[in-house]
Amino acid sequence: MSKKIVVITGSPRKNGNSFAMTEAFIKEAEAKGHSVTRFDAAEMHVGGCHA
Repeated sequence: MSKKIVVITGSPRKNGNSFAMTEAFIKEAEAKGHSVTRFDAAEMHVGGCHA
C-alpha cells in the first residue's frame, strides 16, 4: 500500500547534511512505491497570517 509523504526542509545549504539525509529518505521511499512531495522552506517566501 503506497503512501503520500510530505518532506519539509528548512536548511538553506543545498549540499549540507540535512539535504543529503532527506534525499536518501526520498530515494528509498520512492523505490518502495510511495509518492513524495518535497518543500524547501528556505527557498520559499513564508510569512505569517495578515488577516
